[in-house]
Amino acid sequence: MVMLGFTTAGLSVTVVNLAFPKIMSSLRADLDTMQWVQTGYMIMQAVMMPSVGWLGARLGNRRLYLLALGVFVGGSVLCGLAWDIYSLIGFRLIQAIGAGPLFPISQVILFQAFPENKRGLAMGISSLGFSFGPMVGPVLGGYLLDVTTWRSVFFINVPVGIVALGLAFLVLPQPMRPESRRLDIVGMLTLAVFLVSFLLAMSQGRTEGWDSPYILTLLGMAALAGTSFVIAELHNPQPFVELRLYRHFAFAMASLVVFLNTLSFMATNFVVTLFLQMQLDFTPLQSAWMMMPAAVVIGTLSVFSGRLSDIVSPKVLIIFGLVLVSWCIMQYAAITAWTSIGMITFWLTARGFARAFTIAPLSAASLKTLPETQVRMGSGLLSLNRGIASASSVALAATLFQNRLAERAILLAQDQSLASSGRDDLLATLTTMFLRLGDLSQLAQTKAMATAQRLLTSEAALHSYHDTFMIIASLSAVGILPALWMHARRQTEPAPAAIDSSPEPSESTSPVTPSPTVAHANGASQPAARMAAVSTNASAHRTAS
Repeated sequence: MVMLGFTTAGLSVTVVNLAFPKIMSSLRADLDTMQWVQTGYMIMQAVMMPSVGWLGARLGNRRLYLLALGVFVGGSVLCGLAWDIYSLIGFRLIQAIGAGPLFPISQVILFQAFPENKRGLAMGISSLGFSFGPMVGPVLGGYLLDVTTWRSVFFINVPVGIVALGLAFLVLPQPMRPESRRLDIVGMLTLAVFLVSFLLAMSQGRTEGWDSPYILTLLGMAALAGTSFVIAELHNPQPFVELRLYRHFAFAMASLVVFLNTLSFMATNFVVTLFLQMQLDFTPLQSAWMMMPAAVVIGTLSVFSGRLSDIVSPKVLIIFGLVLVSWCIMQYAAITAWTSIGMITFWLTARGFARAFTIAPLSAASLKTLPETQVRMGSGLLSLNRGIASASSVALAATLFQNRLAERAILLAQDQSLASSGRDDLLATLTTMFLRLGDLSQLAQTKAMATAQRLLTSEAALHSYHDTFMIIASLSAVGILPALWMHARRQTEPAPAAIDSSPEPSESTSPVTPSPTVAHANGASQPAARMAAVSTNASAHRTAS
């Protein structure tokens, strides 16, 4: 029942991105405006994620889940009825308001519904549900767009969402007593300003220029709002977001691993998609098919790794997964235009296999270190980490790639000037080839120079891909260090009254097994428009990290 809800949300992201060309044609929208259909959704979703702690305390898990899923389904209906691009952007924001709390509250419900010795399995099941969207999204989206209009990609959420709503209404238990917590207006507003300004800067910095006044203003606003948010929350007895959870060292280390793991995964997805579409001339749908086996492996194997984390130390599984993920990303540094499709698919799938050992064990290990009353807030913070990492990943990867491309082009040009005889031989060979094809002498020379420049740019781009993959692999490997320090100890002491004045009784369908006093949970150069289209398509491959 819970899986149906956030499976619907994951499916929406994948299918909507495939529909972008048809939406642009139907609503007469340019690419810059169309980007806001996805950018606005991402930002609003990230803003809503940390609200799970406060909303869950006020409404209870059942009401919050029903409300979030209902808003998402209603937003999907409105998106399907949109009459222009601006109404579609507004309705996507409504969709995101529901989608933001959906995944973290679903994790909390599953976490509380399972006994403590099976909570890794619960996190594995949640990963399977969220991975189902990238599994079937490309196939289903491609079929719907071939036989129907783009509006069907939004309406497809409605029947599944209604079924999930009905099951949730019947199955989820009624909350016994909600908490009476006042709304922290200052914390909520400063967090919203920080996330909106920061994510806007991350999503537009590549196109606007990182040193432009617009981006610098956004980053300055983010720094000011972020500092104000931290100060306000640490001095508020009932904060909107409980930052004091980071005092639990194991949770803080797990959060850092979650951020780095998600950042490297999404950045790799973007660069791989960029390579497939710009170097190998794959279509977006063909690129999605290449990614599909990895999504299937992640989803199915996450259940196994989650259950395994209930038996062995999750930290062992997490470190194994991070080492293997980093090694797989390094193998991309050997990919060329002549690498077979089978080999590329193999390494993508191998990385999916490795990543499956980090998702469920990491989520379970993170939440196991927190007091029972703080699990909901902790899940919201972890989801916020994933959201910020996902939004920052494309900007990071694109900036790395562009910088390396400029440097590599300069280096290759210098090599050419030092080896002028080789360059002259190449130009002579190309000129002769064009002369034999019937071109006049001057035209043949012009074509030869253009071809040589294109070869130089292609070679520089290939080296830039390799450099970027190595940097991302190193970033992924950095996550191993905080994973080594994830020596978790269950917090059984009562939460301070200032933080949780009237804890809500568990809403799980089965009683939560009390934690022992000491419980170890050691686991926890191309046109800009085409580049923008690829970055939009790359966000379709999100999975929970």
